[in-house]
Amino acid sequence: MRSRCLAVALAVAGLLCVSTAAEARAVPWGGTGANDLGPASLLLSANDGRVSVSSLQVVMACTDTSDGTESSRAFSVSSNIRVALRRNRFSFDFTATSGGRVGRVRLSGTLGSNGRGTARATVDATGTDEGTGGIIERCQSAVNFRLRRGRA
Repeated sequence: MRSRCLAVALAVAGLLCVSTAAEARAVPWGGTGANDLGPASLLLSANDGRVSVSSLQVVMACTDTSDGTESSRAFSVSSNIRVALRRNRFSFDFTATSGGRVGRVRLSGTLGSNGRGTARATVDATGTDEGTGGIIERCQSAVNFRLRRGRA
């Protein structure tokens, strides 16, 4: 009887170890979106109740501060910042550099238990003159994403 209880306890402990190892694996989430200027993409990594940005790529509308001309510029970032999922929701607010522009990135969304989610990213960036440090360009972008969970 005692050996039978020990065998059952070891089997249960083994199953718990297997499920813990499976839960510790990073789960990729990704999706696309677009704004008036072009397509955008977002890749996230979820692990142990926390999320990080593997890649965010958007097209921004930029205005030259000297003559008011407008142009489109790409902004591409990743971040090692990990934020907690709360009720399947996440929210980022960080500063990043891309293409010589410094931008404030705000990203929030929901990762559903059904493998689908949504996110919204806004980026406000400025380009500065290396010589004077003055702002020569102001850029902004806003994109909504539809997300799907990748293979675990």
